[in-house]
Amino acid sequence: MGDAVRVAGAGTGRTGAAGLVAVLAVVAVSGWFLYDRFGGRSQSRATITEACEGLVDPGALMRFAGGRKVGAEPPGDRVCLLSREVTFEGEERMDAFFSLWVVPSGDAEPGGRTFEFTARSVTVTATCAAPARSTGATALRVTAGTEFEAATRGEPGALPGLAREAALRAAARAGCETVLPPAPKL
Repeated sequence: MGDAVRVAGAGTGRTGAAGLVAVLAVVAVSGWFLYDRFGGRSQSRATITEACEGLVDPGALMRFAGGRKVGAEPPGDRVCLLSREVTFEGEERMDAFFSLWVVPSGDAEPGGRTFEFTARSVTVTATCAAPARSTGATALRVTAGTEFEAATRGEPGALPGLAREAALRAAARAGCETVLPPAPKL
């Protein structure tokens, strides 16, 4: 009987360690879920959706921001101007990092370039199959830009992907039927 207890106890020690690891993993995932749902990431996603009028995927933009806290700045002539939390010389501050413009156009060139690049921006031209119902525009030019970094920052194709998605959403909202090729990888 003593041997049976010892054998059972030996197995319990291994199960206990594995159980502890499982419990810690559940606690960590739960904590991240609560932070994401009620903390900074959730608030940042709501800020992105509101500031950019639903034209930008908040998850994709959070990845582009490096997962940092995102805030909105006065947009000026843009749809939105977003800032992200950075640490500079030991102090945390918000720096502008992403902007979005949507410009309806009545003089679209059929067969023109869909994606145009500068050092810090990507412009997507969404040509309408017929003039847009809301504005009569024949195309929408949507520009996604970074404020201080190269257009190639982040995952390959991140900024072109954000611009393309915003162009499709803006076109749908305007009643402009369009088809866009996949975003190029920069």
